[in-house]
Amino acid sequence: MPGIPYARSTSNGEGDGGVRKRNRGRILLLALIGLSGLCMIAGVYLWEHYLGGLFPRPLPSFPTASSYTPWPTPPIAEVFDFPLLPAESYGPYVQGVTGPLAVDTRYGVQNPAQGARSNCFRDVSGGNVPFSQLYHAGVDLFALNDAGQTVWGEARHAPVHAVADGVVVFVLDAGAEGYIVAIEHLLADGSGGYSVYWHVDQV
Repeated sequence: MPGIPYARSTSNGEGDGGVRKRNRGRILLLALIGLSGLCMIAGVYLWEHYLGGLFPRPLPSFPTASSYTPWPTPPIAEVFDFPLLPAESYGPYVQGVTGPLAVDTRYGVQNPAQGARSNCFRDVSGGNVPFSQLYHAGVDLFALNDAGQTVWGEARHAPVHAVADGVVVFVLDAGAEGYIVAIEHLLADGSGGYSVYWHVDQV
């Protein structure tokens, strides 16, 4: 009608109630998103610290081991000989027999004159065992002259022979002590044994 101004509503027919509903919906959506993020973080933490151990994890890959190759069966040891040849040119040091010093390098003997000094040997409690209390576990051989007396240094670099046919099963570089070599021997009755060589200069 003329004289009555036309006005348009700015609320799109919703009014204040519709705006509040939209705001509540947005707040609820944001809250749900935040809660979901917290649940994900909590889930990762629980898995890493508590639940992960309930399920077996795959084992790491290991390098393939080389196939086991046993050493050959030793031939039967029919003849035993001396490791240093000729046998009459070598022997242990024995006080009053091959020299004057208070030293005996035969198997199973003690050397009280060696005193309290020790090396790598330990007792059952882990304590050092002085040389004077040790029993010689091998035979130290020295070069002998025609009179049967020790000649110091003459046995150095002399070839060391296996005492019988066998197979080398162990070699260790012991530094200043030289090489340690172990040889397995098969006896005629089917039993076996080992000979061990210490202070070997070269292998």
